[in-house]
Amino acid sequence: MVIAFTGDPFLAKEALLQEASLRGLTHFSEPTPEALAETLSPGLFGQAGAMLDLREVSDGEWKALKPLLENVPEEVAVLILDPKPTTARAAFYRTRERRDFPTPKGKDLVRHLENRAKRLGFRLPAGIAQYLASLEGDLEALERELEKLALLPPPLTLEKVERVVALKPPVSGFDLVRAVLEGEAKAAFRHLRRLREEGEEPLRLLGAFAWQFSLLARTWMLLEENPRPTEADLARLEAHPYAAKRALELARGLSKEALEASLDALIQAERRAKEGKDPWLALERAVYTLLHLTPAEPA
Repeated sequence: MVIAFTGDPFLAKEALLQEASLRGLTHFSEPTPEALAETLSPGLFGQAGAMLDLREVSDGEWKALKPLLENVPEEVAVLILDPKPTTARAAFYRTRERRDFPTPKGKDLVRHLENRAKRLGFRLPAGIAQYLASLEGDLEALERELEKLALLPPPLTLEKVERVVALKPPVSGFDLVRAVLEGEAKAAFRHLRRLREEGEEPLRLLGAFAWQFSLLARTWMLLEENPRPTEADLARLEAHPYAAKRALELARGLSKEALEASLDALIQAERRAKEGKDPWLALERAVYTLLHLTPAEPA
């Protein structure tokens, strides 16, 4: 019996190890014909069976293993860790048992983090789960961060998490906004270039950029009402707690005129982009204009 575990490396390996524990298998065998043949023979102290990690196996090595795997008896378990199988191995798994574990994204990733925190014995607030989900890191890296958070004394706040977590947030609209507001032209265009290299759609980025400045405008008005806003006040912004906190930092010291001019510049850029002109050029011009409209001290 061959069972392949595919999909996310962290989830696939975890599931494989759980299955291995049930079957009395304790360690991975070398992915060679000789080592596999030995593990498929019952020994004096245990049943036959094998665990194989094929993540680094070449096509040639796979061809050598395949004849043995094709003849594995039904009563003998061979558990294979193969998160991203080649076309040839995927075809082989079609007639065997394949357990696939896709990497959770978006809301599914947030729920995954909340559930993993429960397994570690603590509650992960929704805002912090969303913040962690936005960081650059795979599930295994996020699991290590959750293990650190489990050791923190309650209550768990975003400030505590930011001090402890080692993962970096990806380049986002906020990085671009911050660079613009701080007059850091080189940083702003560097962020813009990276976002372009990562395949961001310019119209989508323009929309996100406009949303960030709209949030800044709403935050500025909130500060006019109450220079020391509470968490309840920030909730009125209807934004992610992390985004609201960053907007609060950036909005301090900005003038109403600068914000209005910035929003107008972004509206004009979006109009030019939608009229069929080069959308990246429209975005770059908007960034250039904003750099001259919003001189501010670093938050």
